[in-house]
Amino acid sequence: MRHWIKLPGKATGRALPLAAAAMAIVLAGGMSALALTNSPAHATAASGEAAYLNPQLPIQARVSNLLGKMTLPEKIGQMVQIEATQVTDTSNTCTSQGGFNLPNPVCEQKIFVTNNVGSILAGGTDVPLDTTGKGGTGNTGLDWANEYNTMQSYAISHSRLHIPVIFGVDAVHGFGHPWQAPLFPQSIGIGATWDPSVAEAGGAVTGQALAATGWNWDFAPVQDLARDNRWGRYYETWAEEPVLAAALGGANVTGLQSAGGHGSLGVTATVKHFAGYSESINGHDRVQAELPLRYLQDLFLPSYAGAIDANAGTVMVDSGSVNGIPATASHYLLTTLLRNRMGFKGVVISDYGDVGAIATTYHMAADLAGAAALAINAGVDVAMLPFNAEQWQAAVQQDVANGSIPMWRINQAVSRVLTLKFSLGLFDHPMVDATKADAAVTAGRDVTLKAAQESITLLRNQGNVLPLSPSAKIVVTGPNADNMAWQVGGWSVSWQGPFTSGHVCCEGPPGQIPPGTTVRAGLQKADPNVVFAADQATAVADAASADAVVVAVGEKAYAEGLGDNPAPQLTPDQKTLVSALEATGKPVIVVVIAGRPLGLGPAEQANAILMAYQGSTEAGQAVADVIFGTVNPSGKLPVTWPSDAAAPGGDFNTGAPSPLGDQPKVFDQLPYTGSGPGSGYNPLYPFGYGLSYSTFTTSALSATPSVSRHGMVTATFTVTNTGSRAGTDIVPVYVHQPVSLVTVPDQRLAAFTRVTLNPGQSKTVSVTFPVSVLAVTPGDIESDSPPQVETGAYQAQLGTPATLTADFTVH
Repeated sequence: MRHWIKLPGKATGRALPLAAAAMAIVLAGGMSALALTNSPAHATAASGEAAYLNPQLPIQARVSNLLGKMTLPEKIGQMVQIEATQVTDTSNTCTSQGGFNLPNPVCEQKIFVTNNVGSILAGGTDVPLDTTGKGGTGNTGLDWANEYNTMQSYAISHSRLHIPVIFGVDAVHGFGHPWQAPLFPQSIGIGATWDPSVAEAGGAVTGQALAATGWNWDFAPVQDLARDNRWGRYYETWAEEPVLAAALGGANVTGLQSAGGHGSLGVTATVKHFAGYSESINGHDRVQAELPLRYLQDLFLPSYAGAIDANAGTVMVDSGSVNGIPATASHYLLTTLLRNRMGFKGVVISDYGDVGAIATTYHMAADLAGAAALAINAGVDVAMLPFNAEQWQAAVQQDVANGSIPMWRINQAVSRVLTLKFSLGLFDHPMVDATKADAAVTAGRDVTLKAAQESITLLRNQGNVLPLSPSAKIVVTGPNADNMAWQVGGWSVSWQGPFTSGHVCCEGPPGQIPPGTTVRAGLQKADPNVVFAADQATAVADAASADAVVVAVGEKAYAEGLGDNPAPQLTPDQKTLVSALEATGKPVIVVVIAGRPLGLGPAEQANAILMAYQGSTEAGQAVADVIFGTVNPSGKLPVTWPSDAAAPGGDFNTGAPSPLGDQPKVFDQLPYTGSGPGSGYNPLYPFGYGLSYSTFTTSALSATPSVSRHGMVTATFTVTNTGSRAGTDIVPVYVHQPVSLVTVPDQRLAAFTRVTLNPGQSKTVSVTFPVSVLAVTPGDIESDSPPQVETGAYQAQLGTPATLTADFTVH
């Protein structure tokens, strides 16, 4: 989601109207659903006059009853999402002046009653001020719950049919806005765990925080694929391969949507950004995508399907254009593929401002009415407008009046929205207990630590320099060693990161740095002999008496747009620092804290390299645990780490390292006839790479010998820990197709497993995968036929290149 840059508003010290002040006091003390039992909605339900308020009836019966009572403007209001700051405007113009304050009753009336708005968005930079009147910091779980309860109470009490509002927010690695919340590794770091249980646990922690505050429409997970590390949202993806991304996204959705129930609000996930959003032609966010249909269907759609098949409640549309058509206006994407072929039944929402952009940016329509007609008829149910609700009302009413949008399509969209609201419990227990919100928002730090520990990826360990002794004399230095803002990255407190992230706007407020453990703090907690050097000269001088140097380098916090980078690499001053430390002759351990693989320069030759990713408040503790051997690293790259050569390789050396910017380079590169230097798959570290303090072997691979194209293949093999300590091995299972009618990669990831073993222990494991993961789009270049599995010979393989092979046949 993108967010317009807003000029800082003047801090408000206005006196609240009496009703709003009273509501704030009540909410700060916690309001339960019981507090609304005397509202007009519940009074009507008690009299039996409105079947839709009867919780004993099936949801579809309630939806049908309510839909029949709604006027056209009330229906249109359910199809739009407006930013919260329109409601909390400090003036009565309701145009987002003054920031995220307590709601203004004048604006509540305008938004919820006059314009019947059914959904509210907290944008990436929307951070609530103190709602308690006691001089708090603001932006706590309590503040988020108070904001929700105040707006929700007004909307239900004052609207004609007492329809609750659904509140949305981007919680992409934990509930990132409240500044005291524990945060998880960004999705690319979770991808390195290859552990769906970690993705599910992270989703559950996030969902519980969202349910407790009322902001229960989560715009996550991102199911786009990581195919180009120049893109600034690369870290929001799970992996470059669809099987891994689908498994992790599906697990995350399951965790998110497990929250609530039993008298509290449920949570809905949002699969985004449908479809092919990560495939801009030059790595810049939202630049056009030129995406062959075979590439879209065979590679990208399975990743989205993994989360959709986990029953995600909503889908968000790609914000860019695909093959010359804005995704928001594409009936082929949103209806033919998403609905008819993939079977999605839930709500489709546009991204931020994208319906209007059909007219203002893409010029496919003359005005908002024309743009709304294109989007709604394509399959958009809710427009994240997110300003000027009255314009949406006028535009869609005009479209219905002149026949541009048929009434059945309005009813279809509104039915989907109402179904979602009923299923989440918004009609039956809409309020939250604000007194419990802080505890829910700050819970889960142990789960966050486990995720960070599993994500750490050991890329280099020359001479087994790691693990270090917990009594070793260590110098820790580098710009990322003691900077929590850069450690957690974007979508943390605010859109572009916490305060001091280094941007001209869109950072969190001063003083709201998430609590957690930096690399410096983690090392010093474990070893009293660790000293911190704040600059290069001090670090070099201190290294003389040290046993080793740990240097934490990487990226500052960023999000979309500002994160685009044509050549992601360590900055010149970081490279100079690493070179100076290497010149001391002491062992140098490089810790990379970044949202993507970077060009490392001299750091490639460090004694050890750890990739710690961005996102987690507990990453510093996890790094220390791995460096001192408390944790045996098990992370493996979910993406390709591109090479970083000074110049192209020699003539005809297709595998020679490439300079930065030779993009994209991915594991499943198709066969080709070229011979240019570096034209092949030539990574610094390949997909699936990661070292351990243990060693493992695999043997005795077998596979189901014959299976139908609609069946399942089971691959069985033995894993042995040949090392001296317990550890976890991640074993990807690949499939090779010797002959195919459509060009396919030499190896395709089909499944994977994690195996934990004691020293000397062996375990025989079986991994089962559906043959459908091998489906390809049949036909010639122009084909848009549904993918299907070719019959014939295949091979299950372990290792890249394959070290073990087992034949099977699809019939």
